[in-house]
Amino acid sequence: MDCPATLAGSVSVAYLQALVDYLQRRGVAPQVLLARARLTPAVLQQRERRIAASAYLSLLGEGCRLSGDDCLGLHLGEAVRPGSYGVLGHLAMSCATLADALHRQARYAALVGSLGRVLLDDEPPRPGCEALVIHSWRPFLAQQQRQASEETLAGWLSFGRWITGQDIAPTEVRFCHAAPRDTAEHMRIFRCPVRFGQADNALVFPRRLLALPLGQADAQVRALLDAYAERQLAEFNQGLSVLERTRLVLAQQLPERGADLPAIAEAMALSPRTLQRRLREAGLSFSQLLDETRQQLVLHALHEPSLDLSEIAFRVGFSEPGSLLRAFRRWTGTTPGEYRRHLGA
Repeated sequence: MDCPATLAGSVSVAYLQALVDYLQRRGVAPQVLLARARLTPAVLQQRERRIAASAYLSLLGEGCRLSGDDCLGLHLGEAVRPGSYGVLGHLAMSCATLADALHRQARYAALVGSLGRVLLDDEPPRPGCEALVIHSWRPFLAQQQRQASEETLAGWLSFGRWITGQDIAPTEVRFCHAAPRDTAEHMRIFRCPVRFGQADNALVFPRRLLALPLGQADAQVRALLDAYAERQLAEFNQGLSVLERTRLVLAQQLPERGADLPAIAEAMALSPRTLQRRLREAGLSFSQLLDETRQQLVLHALHEPSLDLSEIAFRVGFSEPGSLLRAFRRWTGTTPGEYRRHLGA
């Protein structure tokens, strides 16, 4: 089993700020929210800092509880503005067409956060229907999958409406998660058929919309921001944080050495205590990092039909398949077999 090319790592403070600001306007104090991930409001002053993706998802779930908003993800997405995406948002605005903006969004998504895989592709032809494309998102973690997926797709649509200046409605919206009891907000925001329990999370829209010109297109600004984003991406990939480096070392060592904190700390030239402190600063403990890394590796492996559960269990450091089955049900509420069948739906 190969390690996935991208492991969910971290989320920018700019993206976290959008969640904090939205909830604060609804009466949720930042310190109360951030305490869920053992963070303090001081983190918001460190714009270059990033927090663990799982910590952000925990805060998203806590935000639902504290605000009483079952559709928090949708409402966050609806409120998206260029600043929510940092340099990527302003780069997208300066592009000539919607297609240019979406391709850059896919390329530089990690600058905002490593929460899922972004794909822009053709939708299979439909009889009597014009050519369609899909803008899809596959989460790296099962945690808060509904809220994260709805935030992502609603955010894409809101941002698309913002940069094109057109009140666009997709042809169709699809979500992997089951339908909530009340879908009135989904219909209000997307204004198209919204299907649940599907094989992907995707906005489906006519291919012709990719050619839409953007009102704030500026070739000079785009060239400057392109170069800046490219440098940021290179620095991000080369200078991985302690969080991302720990995750990668852990993924490599799990099959043979298991979750050996001293060995991982040694490989990173840190003491175990220093490593644990640095992880806490990103919003999670070593045991939480272990759990989410296993989860990502297992979800990735289940896309490979040739791998059986015994092999997957060994590769992620479980002593036997039963341990994997119990963990998988805790992560997703289902079984690996059911998950694989859903992938082929």
